[in-house]
Amino acid sequence: EVRGTQATAMPRLYHTKSKTGCARCRARRVKCDEAKPNCGCCTRHKVECFYDRANRSESSTPAITKIIDPGLHQAGTASTQAAASNDVHTEESMPLLSAESRDRRRLELRLLHMWTTEVCQTLPGSYDPQNLKIWSSDVPKLALDYEPLLTAIFSISLLYMAFSNSQIGSTEGELFAHRAKYFEATLRHHRKALGSMDQHTADAAGFTSIILVFDAFASLRERWIQPVQPSMPYKPPTEWLQMCQGVRNVIALGLDMVGVGSNSSLSIIAKGATDFFKPEIISSEANRARFAHLLPADTDKIEDDADNEAYTTAVAYIGSIAAAREAEEMPLKIARRLAIFPIILPSRFLTLLDMLSPRAMVILAHYFALVYTIDGLWWTGNCPEKEIEAIKANLSSEWHDMMEWPLRVLHDHSQPSAMSCDEG
Repeated sequence: EVRGTQATAMPRLYHTKSKTGCARCRARRVKCDEAKPNCGCCTRHKVECFYDRANRSESSTPAITKIIDPGLHQAGTASTQAAASNDVHTEESMPLLSAESRDRRRLELRLLHMWTTEVCQTLPGSYDPQNLKIWSSDVPKLALDYEPLLTAIFSISLLYMAFSNSQIGSTEGELFAHRAKYFEATLRHHRKALGSMDQHTADAAGFTSIILVFDAFASLRERWIQPVQPSMPYKPPTEWLQMCQGVRNVIALGLDMVGVGSNSSLSIIAKGATDFFKPEIISSEANRARFAHLLPADTDKIEDDADNEAYTTAVAYIGSIAAAREAEEMPLKIARRLAIFPIILPSRFLTLLDMLSPRAMVILAHYFALVYTIDGLWWTGNCPEKEIEAIKANLSSEWHDMMEWPLRVLHDHSQPSAMSCDEG
């Protein structure tokens, strides 16, 4: 089996498959057939189609493209890699955002207000007044001196507006068009800034990376515009998981630079999450026992030690989340545990998902079932339900018994036991 390791200290950043397509296809990072007035994808999904870029053949100005991150691509030929590198250098000289104008100033002021008054209160960890103060007050101040953090705030606030129906005079297509540009700008400048990160930019770089994780999770909703079909091949959301792994490295590097014991905003946020990372708590026998049936049997000779360790770590952490839910922990605190799960996953688990390991997919389904039990998380939408359904549809019958609990959670979710983020 192929071993997968994560050695980079940089988040995995998205690329796009559509450069001059409609705003929605670019935001979803899927290929657009660029049919006018409505592309095939938007027509099929019965959603608004909005073009905000001219085709290369229609304009003498080269189209703006998203940065290609080699980490998201399989190894290609030297010529392919060279072409990608040249494309990146070409992009660096191109402006992404519109020129300074009254409309742009009004939009950005609205987005910053949306961030401080609404979006921050929905983030995991915002149940803690100190954390909420950091996200709503300290982070915007940091963003004034770190452009990627500012555009990240704008990007995720636009997603929030689109997914929470807070459009305030803008159409959904316009929101996705704006979001695509701010997201692209964030990736381009953050990727460049990480190369020279120091103690002065560590906090801002860390918060930018964290916001990108939530942005990525919210973007998972776009995977499920169309209904799940039994014949639809399932591709686990490994790009999102890889970005989470990269964030872990960036935060660790940032904490080394500012000092773990410092009073920096990033250090305070990290200290508050310490209990969620303690191995002696997470990997306790009680937590492993909750979903012990998901682990390989002692007599199973197929799995090796690295695989068993990856499965055990994931199952134990899921067990700790289930225990917190049974103890009636406040929903936003459980949401924080759920947000941390992809960050603490062993890299081997991601490799197993890439290999479409049935056991890894079943474990992932249990994770999404726990996400599903928390109401009011705008950044999850119907994603958990669709991920579970797609995993079930792609498993052979011998694994169906292990899907009993996630499917039961979907069935019982309408009962009073469901938790709402409005409660905490």
